[in-house]
Amino acid sequence: MTNAFKPDLPFVAGFGCIVIASCCLLGWALGIGHLTSLLPGLPTMVPMTAMMSILAGLALWRQRGAAQAPAAVPFALPAALPPAFLSAMALAILAAHAARWAPPPFMLHAPPHLRAWALSSPLTATMFAGVGIGLLATLRARSVRHGQWLALGVLLLALLTLGGYVFHDTYLYRLLPGRGTSILTTLVLILLPLGIFGLRPSEGIMVAVTGGATGARIARRLLLSALAMPVLLGAAVGVALHLEAIDSGTAIALLVWGMAALFTAVTWRCALMLYHAEAARRQAEQEREAALASLRDADARKDDFLAVLAHELRNPLAPIRAAADLLRLSKGGDPAQLRRTSDIIDRQVGHMTHLVDDLLDVSRVRRGLLALEKAPLDLRAAVGDALEQIKPLIAQRRHRLQVDLGAARPQVLGDHKRLVQVVANLLANAAKYTPEGGEIVLSLRAADGRAEVSVRDNGIGIDAGLLPQVFDSFTQATRTAGRAEGGLGLGLALVRRLAELHDGRVSAHSAGLGQGSTFVLTLPCLRASAA
Repeated sequence: MTNAFKPDLPFVAGFGCIVIASCCLLGWALGIGHLTSLLPGLPTMVPMTAMMSILAGLALWRQRGAAQAPAAVPFALPAALPPAFLSAMALAILAAHAARWAPPPFMLHAPPHLRAWALSSPLTATMFAGVGIGLLATLRARSVRHGQWLALGVLLLALLTLGGYVFHDTYLYRLLPGRGTSILTTLVLILLPLGIFGLRPSEGIMVAVTGGATGARIARRLLLSALAMPVLLGAAVGVALHLEAIDSGTAIALLVWGMAALFTAVTWRCALMLYHAEAARRQAEQEREAALASLRDADARKDDFLAVLAHELRNPLAPIRAAADLLRLSKGGDPAQLRRTSDIIDRQVGHMTHLVDDLLDVSRVRRGLLALEKAPLDLRAAVGDALEQIKPLIAQRRHRLQVDLGAARPQVLGDHKRLVQVVANLLANAAKYTPEGGEIVLSLRAADGRAEVSVRDNGIGIDAGLLPQVFDSFTQATRTAGRAEGGLGLGLALVRRLAELHDGRVSAHSAGLGQGSTFVLTLPCLRASAA
């Protein structure tokens, strides 16, 4: 809002002042009374006032450019000249009135040539002096606030003068100091303070009502209501009094009740805005705290992961170094010993390669760089290949393996290599977290257009609090503190992401610690025609 408010309002206010004053001067030059006063019998805008209005409008336009510059600049002389001349002109008129040199400018029945040369009224000159000083004050950063306060005073005084025309035949009108100020002058003196407010809307007292903050929006509503509602309500009551539809006592009662009702409604509306803003702030704060807690948890799990990664990459180095020492000492010795040493190196290098492959796969999946070569395939064949790949680990752990693949051969659309990797990771996970001599059950079922691969074990199980996070990256280090098996905790995270890339899902179930666990991979089957 600030950017739109800043350049436009001074331009519009200055343009309006110049147009009104130019029409007034044209009216005096051509003898057209309606251009110098809206209605016959009302005070006219004298040429002196019109000239000050044009000067004030030009000062607003000139200061629009100065307002774009940093407010720290003490004074820009070209921008300061018009408001300085305006202030001097208004103060000179006030001095002339104080010296009783000038006749009253609001003598409506004086000849036109005398009224044309009359000075502006004291009230008009005072308000123009306030406008000029306010424009000068906005040129300095430290005095912007004072200039805006002056503009606000001029605006309120102009509104009081305008109210005098609404209550023309009342005792209040006879007391108003501006009853000799024309409506055209009053309109100019309403536009000029608005233009001053628009010069530096993000500084001084205007900072409280500009911008998109909730407090600024509420302040704008309240200020608009405070300015507009009494004027509109007073105008309505004034018209009713003029038409003798109500008496003065009823008018006062209606005016008081109407203002109370309108301000109550506006205040209530602003209170609701504050309530909703506060509720949104509390919700945003809770979400921020939850996000921070999640980030702290992720950071802690990554720290644990880095410790496990260093440990896992260091473990194979000791056997490799020992095997290298044996090769160096053997000097072409026993072929069987050489073969065993070579197997040690191959096994440990393969373990390190597997760790690095898992890291690369997870990174590629997260960045969307893992390309699948999808084709119709026999899921049972993929499960069989995964089983052959993991059998050495199962045999090493001396697990009892039960395989139930059923008679069906469900067809799915997928990448054979990646589906083998998914099932192998599930079997390896079961083998690692089942004590030696445990039982693993692998089954394959197809029904209702879905194929399910289930891996169940009677191992250490999963705590209920960890179950929702078991497929997150780096969760393994927390889950298996003190374990002896290797791994980075990326296998299940990779399983979930690969399953999602195949339009499937994977779920984990466990009755608790020591109760074993079950992992189920679900994939959509191809229809017979598609297969």
